[in-house]
Amino acid sequence: MANRHFAALGDVWKHLPLAEVLRLNPPRHYWETHAGSAIYPLTEGPARDHGALRFLARAAADPVLAESAYLAALRALPGRYPGSATLALRALQAAADYVFCDLDPDSASGLRQAAEPFAARVLEADGATAIARLAASSAVDRPSEVLVHIDPFDPHERHTADGPTPVELAADLARRGFRVFYWYGYDTPEARGWALADLAGRAPGVPIWCGDLMVPSPFVYPGRPGAWGCGIVLANATEAEAGACEALGRALERISADDILPGNQPERSTFAVISA
Repeated sequence: MANRHFAALGDVWKHLPLAEVLRLNPPRHYWETHAGSAIYPLTEGPARDHGALRFLARAAADPVLAESAYLAALRALPGRYPGSATLALRALQAAADYVFCDLDPDSASGLRQAAEPFAARVLEADGATAIARLAASSAVDRPSEVLVHIDPFDPHERHTADGPTPVELAADLARRGFRVFYWYGYDTPEARGWALADLAGRAPGVPIWCGDLMVPSPFVYPGRPGAWGCGIVLANATEAEAGACEALGRALERISADDILPGNQPERSTFAVISA
């Protein structure tokens, strides 16, 4: 199991907007650098109780979240949690082709099984290097028809001497016109929105949008006080995609308003659109 934090708030503020982007603007090609497992057991646990399980219990009461593609996916798989690859396969079916990368053999095996009915390749390899090579040699005529989901544990990891780091890959693809969905995390309030500044500096002039969720760290890492956060950066996205993601982020903040940890800084989760 590649993702130990499945169904925590970090996954919620990754998969919630991803599912909506896939519904609003379905790509013909979907590539993923760090795909993880296809399916996880949606069991109770401190991080999941504040994450996907709480979302499931509260989302139907919010008019924005009630209509979200993410909620529909969770309801379609009771007791299980869909990874991002499963969300993509569910949304796009046979209308797209897929490349999923992951270094974990068990995750790769599960991805192959999930993607078997579709035109998909599963690469048991460093995703940043594999996707960079694929983009350089790809037969796709229009990069705007490719959505690349980049979701690293370490944004600056470099597995091969000639391969890019995940953040370098995101910037290069954005400059070349690919649609990029980049997820990032951080551990201090001062780092909020860091990926936007980084990518904007590496890809000047490219339209970029960033939505950021800062939460009490114990909601994700029980016993560790302070702040933790994550965000998504969309490159070459439409206004409709950015607007929908902002609406989802503000709705997620609304349903989190009474999930409070007194004495912690912050005490509750807050959403913000970050500007360059």
